[in-house]
Amino acid sequence: MEIRPIAPNERPAVLSLVRRAYAEFEPYLEPDRWIRMNTNLAGVVAPAAEGLLLVAVRNGELVGTVTYLPPGPRSYVYVPTEWAVIRVLAVDRAARGHGIGRRLVADCLHRATADGVPAVGLHTAAMMHAARALYQSAGFTPRREFEHLGARFCVYGLDLTAR
Repeated sequence: MEIRPIAPNERPAVLSLVRRAYAEFEPYLEPDRWIRMNTNLAGVVAPAAEGLLLVAVRNGELVGTVTYLPPGPRSYVYVPTEWAVIRVLAVDRAARGHGIGRRLVADCLHRATADGVPAVGLHTAAMMHAARALYQSAGFTPRREFEHLGARFCVYGLDLTAR
């Protein structure tokens, strides 16, 4: 499997993959909030979005994606600007269970280490059980909770200085 920056012509396929991957959470949100969540997800993979959009490709097929935000000024406000950030990790439902999400997280952590950041942060919803388990198994710990779109979210952090 290869993890690499997105090619310009792959953006529609990445957005489709993200929408399919997150579709399982629609029942947890009111219809207007689900629409807003989809708009937010689309914004993270849009051409002008902040960060480095990465894709996981296995046997020529797009199977996952994640966005890595390096440290510095940005619109993401849930962690300090000197931290790196992981955003919108998505794995195609048919490809789950093969370590793709873990590899995408590891790639982001490698980039964060190369950037010399003290920590990496992210947020995920309480309803996203597999994501929370993945992040916790990678060493991320809960930092604080907040409400968004009528759902409970948690900010996680991973201290890289202790590694």
